[in-house]
Amino acid sequence: MVFTRIVVGWDGTPNSEAALRWALAQAGDASIALVHVIPGADESSEYLRATGDLSAARVDLMERADAVRAEHPGRTITTSTVHGRPEKELGGRLDHDTLVIVGTSAHGRETAWTLGARLAGRRGKGCVAVIPPDWDASPRSTVVVGVDGSIESKAAIRVGAEHAARTGQELALVHAWVVPTSWNSAYVEYLGDVEMMEQMRRDVLDDALEYARSYGAEPSGRLERGGPAPVLAELSERASVVVVGSHATGGMARFLLGSVSHDLLLTAAGPVIVVSDIE
Repeated sequence: MVFTRIVVGWDGTPNSEAALRWALAQAGDASIALVHVIPGADESSEYLRATGDLSAARVDLMERADAVRAEHPGRTITTSTVHGRPEKELGGRLDHDTLVIVGTSAHGRETAWTLGARLAGRRGKGCVAVIPPDWDASPRSTVVVGVDGSIESKAAIRVGAEHAARTGQELALVHAWVVPTSWNSAYVEYLGDVEMMEQMRRDVLDDALEYARSYGAEPSGRLERGGPAPVLAELSERASVVVVGSHATGGMARFLLGSVSHDLLLTAAGPVIVVSDIE
């Protein structure tokens, strides 16, 4: 899977600056579209024509795009300024070959349903990257993919393997698991149950490694004891990016975003890519 187009959600804040810097740091020749979505009514409303809000925002965006072109000659940069709901306007640009990138606010935010979480929870094909505001371009050499044996994690493996190959980084597949709290059997039986479960979890990891190799990757594997979201969040402090699948269920269930992906977006210290099925 190769992204030929990158869409960056822009609003002039440090969060969107972090998203833009991460987009520019990615290897490849994908075009970059800066999209400023101004929450509110359509630009045809009398109020917006009177205040000129859209025009002022468009000028600011075009000036930022000109600066990017000067700093990165040869990169294709386009701009768009629209009114509407950010998750709808940016989500409408998701496609199998398009990566939508947004920034996120600092930890301790007032809501769990950030723009990144809402975008990542939309049904359909495509990938969403969420970048923390304090992201820096210091060299990091590992792409981490969270795997759990699901179809969604296979899609994440494909994206992670392509990203690692394109950037020349290592690929690490991580499967985290916990012992069910309901287990309360005798000590000897308990140890046997845990050992059996660990082997089953190792089989899941081995299958994921084999799947990654089928795409030409040379991954390493890590079996970790602990909740998937906390384990991946800790690894995000040293990884160049963490890639996970979105367990979209349809309807309003979990707002279309699995608990691991959602919790990771709220706690990760580094960039996270959430992948919907891209086949």
